[in-house]
Amino acid sequence: MRTFIAVELEKDLVEKIDNFIFKTYREIDSNKISWVKKENLHITLKFLGEINDNQVKIVEDTLKNVIQDKKSFIISVGGVGVFPNINYPRVIWLGINQGEKELEILANLIDEELSKKSFPKETKEFKAHLTIARVKQIKKLKEIISYIEKYKDYNFGISKAKYITFFQSILKPEGPEYKVVSKFSLDKDIQER
Repeated sequence: MRTFIAVELEKDLVEKIDNFIFKTYREIDSNKISWVKKENLHITLKFLGEINDNQVKIVEDTLKNVIQDKKSFIISVGGVGVFPNINYPRVIWLGINQGEKELEILANLIDEELSKKSFPKETKEFKAHLTIARVKQIKKLKEIISYIEKYKDYNFGISKAKYITFFQSILKPEGPEYKVVSKFSLDKDIQER
């Protein structure tokens, strides 16, 4: 099963982001771009890739331990940017302002604890972001540059980070489908399945 660990956003903020995408996507539609569906918007803490049933249990036990003393926190989403850089954009993302440090601490802790259990350690430094699109083919780079410049300071709003969610990613021709494997509350020692 293909999996990842993430923080989901509250519905109000997801709606705001989805409305922003709907209102602005035509500004760069000369390029071949795959937009993230609103039900798939999240902040990835760690991508695990293919894992087996035994590893699922290890991940769940690790997440339960990692979040024991953690509390929910506020995330502020603002600004549009790209990876790897503006001259070769492959991912269009929204920045995380408030809550960035808490997300980084969680991501690094999860990575560290899972690496002790034979999961590969991340090679790149964690950068908190929310992917909204993947650039499949650049036809008019100036459109993308203009879009990023126009919305680089755009404020999307806030959300409370209440859970760490362990997802399964099912790849389909129309795009990935994410299913919750388990959910861990940052405020209580509760696991939802």
